[in-house]
Formats: sequence, C-alpha cells, structure tokens
Amino acid sequence: MRRYYSGITIFKLAGSLLVLLAHVMYFRYVEFMPNQQMQFVLLILRVIVPCFYVVAGFLAYKGWVHAANSRQYVRKYLLRIVWMYGFFCLIFIAEFIVPELISKGLSLPNLFLQAKILFMTVFLNGPFVQLWFIPPLIFSILVCYWFYEKKYVRLAVILGLLGFVVSQFVSGTLMTALAPAVGSTPITNPTYLHYLDLFVTRYFGYGFTFVLAGVILAKYEDKFVQSKIWPLLIPSVVLTLVETLLLLRFAQWSLEYKLAFSILPNTILLFYGVLHIKSQAIQSYHKVINLFSIVTFCGHVLFMKLNLLLLNWDTATMTISQDFVFLFLTFFECLAVTYLFTFRAKYFAAKQARNLSS
Repeated sequence: MRRYYSGITIFKLAGSLLVLLAHVMYFRYVEFMPNQQMQFVLLILRVIVPCFYVVAGFLAYKGWVHAANSRQYVRKYLLRIVWMYGFFCLIFIAEFIVPELISKGLSLPNLFLQAKILFMTVFLNGPFVQLWFIPPLIFSILVCYWFYEKKYVRLAVILGLLGFVVSQFVSGTLMTALAPAVGSTPITNPTYLHYLDLFVTRYFGYGFTFVLAGVILAKYEDKFVQSKIWPLLIPSVVLTLVETLLLLRFAQWSLEYKLAFSILPNTILLFYGVLHIKSQAIQSYHKVINLFSIVTFCGHVLFMKLNLLLLNWDTATMTISQDFVFLFLTFFECLAVTYLFTFRAKYFAAKQARNLSS
C-alpha cells in the first residue's frame, strides 16, 4: 500500500511558493540588503534546493522498491520529467535560437554558436532560471538506481561524499584553498572554467549527493524517523555557526559560495522535520496540492514573461505596488492552470466510468 507524506506535500507547496516569491520580488531587492544579512538569508534559502533533491530521491526509491518492475517505473518516472522539460526547451528554442538563426543566417560559426548555447541550456542552465534543477535530477536518479540495482550502495555513499567535498573547492567553504592554484593556472577561456564549476556544483554538489541522501533515508526510513532529534540538531547548529563565522571572517563570503558543509546536516535535519508533519486534510488534497506545486515551480517564469508582455511592464522600473500585482497575477494564473488540469482529469475519469458502465 502506498504511503502519503503530508510533510512532503507541504514542503513542495512552500518551496514552490518561495521560488515564485524569489523570482518575482526577492532577487530584485536583495541588493539593498546589508551584505551579512543577505548571506544569512541565502544560507537559509539554499537548504530548500538540496531538500528538493532529497525529497526526489526519497520518493523515487519508494516508487521503484514497491513497483512490480522497478526498471519500468524509473523509465516512466524520468520520461514524464523529460517530456515536461523538453516542452520548455522548445519554448527556449523558439524564443532565442530561431530568431538568432533567422537574423544571423545559417553560417557554420552561427550554427556552432547556437548549438553550444542550446547544449549549455539543456544540460546545465535550464531553459528557464528555475529549471537548472532538472538535468542533475535526471542524472542523479539514473545513477542512484544503477548503484541500487548493482548493490553498490556503499560505493555510492563514498562517491557521493567525495563529490560533495570536491564541490566545496569549486563553490563552497574550501574555495579559498583552491583559489591560488586556479589563479596560477593558464586558462585560455575562463568561461569554460565557469561551466565546469557549474557542472560539478549542480550535478555532484547538489544533485547526486542529495538525491543519494534521499535514497539512503528512504531505505532506512523507520530508523531515521524514530531516532532522536538531538544527535542531528546539535552538530548542525554548531557546524553552521562555526562555518558561517569562518566564512564571514576569512573568506569575504559572496554569492559564489553556493555550498557549505553545514548544508548537508541542515538538509537532513529539515527533512527529518518534514517527515514528522502529519495532516489528514493535506493528505486528502495531496494530488491537487502537488499539481499546483509543480505548475507553480515549473510554469511561473513563463507566466511572468507573458504578464510583462501583456502589461507592457519592465522589472527595472516597476514600483512596489506593481510588484505585488505582478506576484498575485502570476499566483492566480498558476491556480487557474491547476484547476484546468484537475477539471480535465475529472472529466476524462467520469467519461471513462460512463463508458465502462454502459
């Protein structure tokens, strides 16, 4: 029998709404915040992204373990993500690639440039700002499933921790240790180094490490849920305080520090709390809430673009009142699309029931 987790449903909803708020308003106002205050807020917000990966790994493991055919389940699970992601990639191609091909022609240099842009978009940056999350997710689910099938779980844990530590040198706490070596290395194009940093950070620092954490926590769910909170809470608090103070004191902490060692225990601690949330009301409406969360997370940037076009507004000159109108308009569009999908599903379910009865 499938289990439903009210806390995960609430976390998805809260996370999607925070992403919506961040992209509509927060990131445009963050520059007015004091530097240390901004870094503290970002430290809190950055736990949300790895926790999304933990949730994905947790639910994927639960799905393939209880499926009659685990390989078929994983294939179907990933294909749904690929189809959705492909739709947004087509929008990106229509918006950016096609106009460039029309205006600058089909010369070999332009074709190569557009192919490079498309490759980086699909596999690294995402067609929209929030969708960079998807390629590392697909990669990590596939790799974790392969390790699970081969019964190489211990090796997977070792590689996951190793990838997390390596990521600290690229975009985390240990960046200062690597900086002198990078500065003395002759690099013909720093852009490629930036792409490499993004790849390591997103695929291994975030993706594989935290999806694997979700898989491990799902495997030992009962022990994890029944364990005491203090062995998790105290080390997390101590490590977070020490690491934050060290970064602020010695590293001139900036936006480049995307990962910190404390993110791993803090994410596990957050997920521990998520699993302990129980709500019968949330469980009753989990399908609609999950659908709204997906629509909001994946579609809000598209709705934002359409709203700016229809209202003829520019984010650089918008007032606070316009920001709130922009926010609520996008929110209600996400609600409307969720209702349309829900209504469509109910309509076809009722139609199928009538056909069976007749």
